[in-house]
Amino acid sequence: MADRLDDLLHDYFTGKLNVDINIRKLELQFNSNRTPDENVGGGRKQNDFNYPVENRMIREQNDEYLQAMLYQKTVIEMMLEVTIESRKRILKARYGQGKSWVEIGLDEHVDERTVREWRDDFKSGLGHWLASSVETTTRFCS
Repeated sequence: MADRLDDLLHDYFTGKLNVDINIRKLELQFNSNRTPDENVGGGRKQNDFNYPVENRMIREQNDEYLQAMLYQKTVIEMMLEVTIESRKRILKARYGQGKSWVEIGLDEHVDERTVREWRDDFKSGLGHWLASSVETTTRFCS
């Protein structure tokens, strides 16, 4: 679980999570399985209404993979809002910029172990809320 949370935080801080969400929306928009017209009687279809925006919204709301990613993004954003600035800087430096723990500790003027404890505190709170959704989004997307 910890490795999945690390990957999720890395994806969030590098912007990959937003890209994955947008790509999934495009997949749903353009790869929709349309049902073929079963009107083989030779007459014209009557009462054929096309609501593309509503249909796209329904597909997006029914897609559990997309909803899990949106949930993860929302939870991470809410957790970061209540986190103090020094811990936000630590998370951004580690997951967004790929700095080592020693570099982050020197930048923040604290011990390396303290920096790791702050990260672990954040991940434990995050893991409580994301336990089920992380496993949903670790599948291969074709």
